[in-house]
Amino acid sequence: MKKITTKNFKLLLPALLITITATAQKLPKVQTASVFAPADIKVDGKTTEWNNKFQAFNRTTEVYYTLSNSATKLYLTVQSNERRIIRKIISNGVTLTIVADPKQNKNGLAVTFPAYGKTERPPYYNLRTPYDEVKDTTVNNAMADSVMNTYNADMSSRLKIIGVIGEPTIPDSTLSVFNTEGFKAAAKFDKKLTFTFELAIPLSYIKFAADKPGTFKYTLQVNGPPGEVQSDNNRLYYIAGDGSRVNIGYAGPDNLGFANPTSFSAEYTLAK
Repeated sequence: MKKITTKNFKLLLPALLITITATAQKLPKVQTASVFAPADIKVDGKTTEWNNKFQAFNRTTEVYYTLSNSATKLYLTVQSNERRIIRKIISNGVTLTIVADPKQNKNGLAVTFPAYGKTERPPYYNLRTPYDEVKDTTVNNAMADSVMNTYNADMSSRLKIIGVIGEPTIPDSTLSVFNTEGFKAAAKFDKKLTFTFELAIPLSYIKFAADKPGTFKYTLQVNGPPGEVQSDNNRLYYIAGDGSRVNIGYAGPDNLGFANPTSFSAEYTLAK
């Protein structure tokens, strides 16, 4: 049995990045602007208030994203139309780590969504062939709507945990999406099965430095599996929190991408 290393994954990055679209190529790899959130912003897994436009497309994580803020909250909107990235996000979650003042909080505030209990398995959705297409466009549209609604209803019932590390007032490191602390998260598919999730973090939980009251460094990470990934006869697996073995699949580019976290770091200043 072999442990899968980051070095193995980096060798396959060129193959993984072939699918970048022309739209993605026009966007910066990290967000450079401060953005005040729209007055009608809702954490609902939809991008209506953004006209489905984003501030950046990061080629390391292969996600579109926008950071914005209101007077009281920081918002993160993330989107992907790549099946393998969607699978990775739903299974392993995305973590936003914020370091505003290393003297107060060396490791920062790390917020993860979706998060799962130790014995809870992430949901699986067929994104390749969710229904059999026919010649009738009306029928296809109806089936696409049905799949979207079914998947979204299932996600709403299963993606219910937000992970929060680095905040002593949240000792269990997890919150329900129905929490009273003000953290919010939601995820949805659209009819084309593009996946969007949104996260809201109260600014009161971000400990800003006195000399930089509105600026923080952040890291956005698309996580790998929660257990150590190993290889057995060229098949990848990890050990889940309940001690069971979870198979990932053969050690091809897609599954190696799933098995390794990817991340980038940048800086954001609150819009006033």
